[in-house]
Amino acid sequence: MRVFAGCEPGSFHEATSILHRCARPLLRGFILSVLCIFCLVACNAAKTISIEALGDTPAGVTTRFVFPTSGSNAEAYLTRPAGPGPFPLMILLHGHNLGSVGAKSIVPEAEAFASDLCYAGLAVSLPGFGATEVQPGMDPRITLSVVLGAVSLIKNLPWIDPKQLYLYGFSRGAFYTSLLANQIDGLRGIILHSGAYDLDRLYHETSSQWLRSLLNPTGEENSKLISILPEVSTWSAPTLVLHGEKDFLIPVKQATLLRDSLELAKKHYRFVLYPNSGHRLPPEDVRVKVTAFLKENSGSACRSNAP
Repeated sequence: MRVFAGCEPGSFHEATSILHRCARPLLRGFILSVLCIFCLVACNAAKTISIEALGDTPAGVTTRFVFPTSGSNAEAYLTRPAGPGPFPLMILLHGHNLGSVGAKSIVPEAEAFASDLCYAGLAVSLPGFGATEVQPGMDPRITLSVVLGAVSLIKNLPWIDPKQLYLYGFSRGAFYTSLLANQIDGLRGIILHSGAYDLDRLYHETSSQWLRSLLNPTGEENSKLISILPEVSTWSAPTLVLHGEKDFLIPVKQATLLRDSLELAKKHYRFVLYPNSGHRLPPEDVRVKVTAFLKENSGSACRSNAP
């Protein structure tokens, strides 16, 4: 029988008494841990507000809202930095995540931009994720319509600068970010994190059956999937490409193909390769690299918004 130090039993009744006495602190500790976890989740949950109230979003706060789009509804999170504004707007698109959480998974990045650079953050739950009710499909225009609908709603807020918009995409979100690169007026910067940019090539070269079924769910033999590489020549915003050399989900070849296309088109870009990282890159270093890139190309908005 396994016993705890200081809780060795004698008689049966004594053992029962000791077990009760020794179990109580363990039970209290377990209950306390559960309550702490519940408190952390509850305290970090963004308050849901109406579209009409977005203009009055408190400074230094992230709020959640639902907006009509594509004949249905979609979910998004809006982060307002401290200060009066107007602020540049960072539009953030998430990747696949456990439980299809959606935009909530990328809110920490939005809050980091608000803290480090005083950029407002708009994180959108893509179709099939979070509380977005728009049904996903193979046509990327479905997703782009949801994102553009959120952008058109937020960029007109009085504390947003509509001439300073930025895109940040991780994994799946990086692909859609690249599709939006020439569709948003006032775009000043693009950040692509662990993305795929030539889906047809990825489909034919990957050994991952999960990824193949995701890219081509019907299993069509002659499916022609999208490559954004021919569109790179139309991009105008500085671009930061981040990728892990040991990424076995989206091979680094996808990032080098994009780099080569940017180089050929003589575009302003920076390519950062993490030789010892996989699909998820070290968050603190990514934060440093992204902040430096944005400061170099656009600058921080904090000084101009200081009281």
